[in-house]
Amino acid sequence: MRIRFGTSGWRGIIAREFTWDRVDTVVDAVASYLRQKNRHTIVVGGDCRFLSPELSRHAAERLCGYGFRVGLSTVPCPTPVLSHACIREGMGGVINFTASHNPPLYNGIKFNPWHGGPAGNDVTREIEELAAAHPVPEQGEGSIDEIDFRGEYVEALKELLDDDVFRDSGLRVVYDAFSGTGSGILDKMLVDLGAAVRVMNGVRDPLFAGREHPDPGREGTRDLSSQVVASGASLGVATDGDADRFGLVDEKGVFVSPNDYFPALLDYLAGHKGMKGKVVRSVTTSSLVDRVAEYYGLETVVTPVGFKYLGAEMLAGDVLLACEESGGLSIGGHVPEKDGILACLLACEMMCSTGKSMSQLLEDVWKRFGRSHVVREDIVLKGDLREKMTEIFIESHPRLPGGTSVVSVDRMDGVRMILENGDWVLVRLSGTEPLARVYAHSGSPGRARLLANEVRDMLVNSGEGPR
Repeated sequence: MRIRFGTSGWRGIIAREFTWDRVDTVVDAVASYLRQKNRHTIVVGGDCRFLSPELSRHAAERLCGYGFRVGLSTVPCPTPVLSHACIREGMGGVINFTASHNPPLYNGIKFNPWHGGPAGNDVTREIEELAAAHPVPEQGEGSIDEIDFRGEYVEALKELLDDDVFRDSGLRVVYDAFSGTGSGILDKMLVDLGAAVRVMNGVRDPLFAGREHPDPGREGTRDLSSQVVASGASLGVATDGDADRFGLVDEKGVFVSPNDYFPALLDYLAGHKGMKGKVVRSVTTSSLVDRVAEYYGLETVVTPVGFKYLGAEMLAGDVLLACEESGGLSIGGHVPEKDGILACLLACEMMCSTGKSMSQLLEDVWKRFGRSHVVREDIVLKGDLREKMTEIFIESHPRLPGGTSVVSVDRMDGVRMILENGDWVLVRLSGTEPLARVYAHSGSPGRARLLANEVRDMLVNSGEGPR
């Protein structure tokens, strides 16, 4: 079975696709790639998943034997921390053992080149070809430096925050660390800033405390929501296993979707702090961000799904905010990689600085700019569903049930059907899991839900679509 990189690295079920021998193949391919680019230094680390620490050390020793100078994380480490270390130390790249928010049965390898952002398609294709060829890198005399990269990362984050606004704010936060690498970083930073913090799931657990799908989205933050209400907290925050994704719950225990948070954050950064720059969002992210950007005279750039595309825009320069609906965010001056820790800290700063609750901040934005709703449905691709989706949406002119008129079709990433009133529906294959994702965007939450359900039912139940 050929090794393929998705939107965020190569992932597979442990002992089925993700095996020790195949890990060695990918490590050797990365080593060969870096040698071709005349780069002989690398950062290695991983998250809290099963075998991530052991594989990190094994990979470091293997790379050392190929003559690389390796910076090995001494502890399970968030993805944005490893990216920051790569940039700060001027290393050739990062090998990161993580499967991010995938189920506990998965692990994976994420490779970031020298710039610290996710590898682009041209890079991952080259690594895939090298892995298929099974190169044997020349032996050499390298070295391993064991480093805790978290301290320098924390200092860098402090430079992005207005720490004065936290003092005497009375901020009370419940933090769900999802048994992952954010524990001991985000909670400690908030305490140092003067907040009272309660931590949930702060100890390493490769089974994620029984979570079948450890994603800090609406379903994954239900326990957090209960604890926020029970404790009278100001805010609930969450990060996934490698702390690149985030989740938020307001003071009422209501889940705050990234699509709602991003416009409020942009309004704060541009309006309250006077920051400038481009706004970059994925095609599946709410266009409400665009309306806020237009109000402040900021350019908006829309990219395919995957932070590698947003990171590329950040590397080009002059970006204020980069965001994607799946819970990825970064800002100008920070790493070109999504950072759930930063996203949570900015939410807290925004509340402390304005003196408003998260629900009040959201209401303010909706009153001024309106509201957009994006509903997502994930469909497990069993049987012939992949072929059915291709036939209905990819190989034909797509139509929706019920006579809904499709005005135009955008194929930037998957198939996005734009409707008469500006609503849209997008169908695409996941780049990290065997799923089809259906996104529906509308000014009405009921309409968005209806559109998503119609497409899901078309795929799963009828099996009939336009020819």
